[in-house]
Amino acid sequence: MSRDTTLLHPVLQGKLKEFLAACDKAGLKVSIVETFRTKAEQDALYAKGRTVKGSIVTNAKYPQSQHCWHTAFDFCRNDGQGAYNESGDFFTKVGKVGQSVCLKVVF
Repeated sequence: MSRDTTLLHPVLQGKLKEFLAACDKAGLKVSIVETFRTKAEQDALYAKGRTVKGSIVTNAKYPQSQHCWHTAFDFCRNDGQGAYNESGDFFTKVGKVGQSVCLKVVF
C-alpha cells in the first residue's frame, strides 16, 4: 500500500494540498496513510475477515475501490491523541473540511 501522493490523479493531488492546508488552518493535524492500491493489495484487504483471519476492513472488491483508480486517499489523526480517536468530533470536523474542498472535484 502506498502513501505516495504523486500516484493520485493530478486533480486529486491539487485537492489534497488544499485539504491539508484547510485542515492545518482549522488546527486539525492529519497524516496521509494510503493512496493507490494495486489489485493484489485490494484483494488482500478484501480477504480480511473473509478468507483470512481478522476483521473485515473493506466491502470493495477490486476494482470497486476508488483507491484502485488513483482517486482516493486515507488519512489518520496526527496530534498525539491516537490515530483513529474521534474525541472532540475530530473526524466529523475533518469530514466537513473534506466536503468543502473535495466535493468541488470534477474528473
